[in-house]
Amino acid sequence: MLGDGARLATVATVHLAARMTLDTRYTARPYRGRPDHPAMTAVLAAYREHVEDPEMPTVELLDVAYAHLTDCDPDNDIAVIEAADGEVVAYCRVSRTDLQSGTRDCIVFAPTSPDHLAEPLFHAIVVAGEEHMRPWAADVDDARYRAYAYHPGPCEPATEEAAWLEAMGYEPTEWGASLVRPNLDEIPDRRLPDGVEVRPVTSDQVRHIMEEHWEAFRGDWDFREPTPEDIDGELATPHLDPSLWKIAWAGDQVVGQVKSFINPEENAERGYLRGYTEFISTHRDWRNRGIAGTLLAMSLRELKDRGMTEAALGVDTHNPGGAFQLYTSLGFELQHYHVVYTKPVAH
Repeated sequence: MLGDGARLATVATVHLAARMTLDTRYTARPYRGRPDHPAMTAVLAAYREHVEDPEMPTVELLDVAYAHLTDCDPDNDIAVIEAADGEVVAYCRVSRTDLQSGTRDCIVFAPTSPDHLAEPLFHAIVVAGEEHMRPWAADVDDARYRAYAYHPGPCEPATEEAAWLEAMGYEPTEWGASLVRPNLDEIPDRRLPDGVEVRPVTSDQVRHIMEEHWEAFRGDWDFREPTPEDIDGELATPHLDPSLWKIAWAGDQVVGQVKSFINPEENAERGYLRGYTEFISTHRDWRNRGIAGTLLAMSLRELKDRGMTEAALGVDTHNPGGAFQLYTSLGFELQHYHVVYTKPVAH
């Protein structure tokens, strides 16, 4: 079942692919569903490797993600770009999300194979996405386009997609970073506050824990109300392993969590033994008491016990709780920056 945003998306009667004005080397066509996922996965994997983001997508992950899309109509809002020989070289998915702040973000996501990553193709895809999404902004006062790019750093000039977005009038709005702990040695010993404990996760607690994670970010810049489809998608994630999770409780209240996972396919392909200490949150009434740092240290030990030799995570570098500083104090090292770019929709 699609969410309200997907029903809104059907207002656009012209397919996204039909809006793309490409040079003769490329053609755009509608998305064909799961048969397209192997080629799309290859594009996304090559793109991430190019920008030094080694987290590897899999066909199974894409199958799950696209089975639980919200605010996007797969029959109208996804285009696949092919080269003259029929090779899939890029794809574009547009969607919208209504933020708690009242802003409607119209989002374009367009990974491209490195051999075809060039400004003319990127520009054509983004322009088509903007045109396709413009009707979605007609009934709101505060609407903006949103796109993503990797960036050399806040003090460095923008390159590739970041530079091309800036040339189109986009501005960097939020900065994030990918961090890696290159080893699992010398993990610090930390303690939870009195009255807080970690318990093994039971199957009946999993959905509630996920809902509490969403709630912990209420008030953040990109918060929106979760839908049942959001949680169902998380529950269907292939690498979901609650036995890895470290969940802190104060009585019946979840006060902090780190939901680690391991991607065996990535480890085999990349030649390392990495676990991800992701989905980190602390209940707003329990922040600044050392809970996140303690759970993260416990998670690193758990990964080491499972045979991993390194860990990775992503973080909002402007997190008001100082998450970036916490993670680097625990031995994580900066790998690269990624940026949310936005531009107001002209009415």
